[in-house]
Amino acid sequence: MAYTELTVWTRGIIMDKEGRDIANSISASARLEGKYAQAMENYVDNPDRTNCPTRKYCRVSDEIIENELTYENEQPNIVVLVEETMVKGWDYMRGMPPGGTLVINTHYTPDYMLRFVPGVERLSQLVCVDAAKLADHKWLYYRLGELGLDRLSTEGAAERSKMVAPDIAAPLIAAVVKSTNIVKMETIKPMITNQHAFEMALKEMHVMQLNQVAV
Repeated sequence: MAYTELTVWTRGIIMDKEGRDIANSISASARLEGKYAQAMENYVDNPDRTNCPTRKYCRVSDEIIENELTYENEQPNIVVLVEETMVKGWDYMRGMPPGGTLVINTHYTPDYMLRFVPGVERLSQLVCVDAAKLADHKWLYYRLGELGLDRLSTEGAAERSKMVAPDIAAPLIAAVVKSTNIVKMETIKPMITNQHAFEMALKEMHVMQLNQVAV
């Protein structure tokens, strides 16, 4: 059985929608392809705290998902960091089996970011894409505190936009799909609002191949 767990680490309040768009769009695409899929939040992370690390989950399977009632992804094959400073400080890849993929929104190269990754031996590839630049959000890194005052993006409140991936989620989705083939590109692409950032990410993402796992 082909089964994949995707965990998206994002920032409470200021980036919840971005993380949610990644998980929801991939899950929806998988279902369109006839697969079984889930997308869910993790409220244990206390998402109503500004900048608090929070998780969004997606699961995709060729067969019925047996652990659909399990609250967290225990063995994520793919991990996404929506904001680059999240690469430091804790083991966001805990439980990842060998052969995993890490995708980071960063303007740094994989060579540079690799030094901060815990448990590199678990990775088969490290993917870096400057999603903030491609989505024209270069200011993002310097205004995290100010963005925290935007309460419209909190859990349970009105979203800033009802569109799917109008901002930095678009290039991150492109990087995940191209590097892992979790869903087909032609299935997910029509869902994405920011088509320019999505397409540019396919050209400008950087992939470092690491520990390959024998099939």
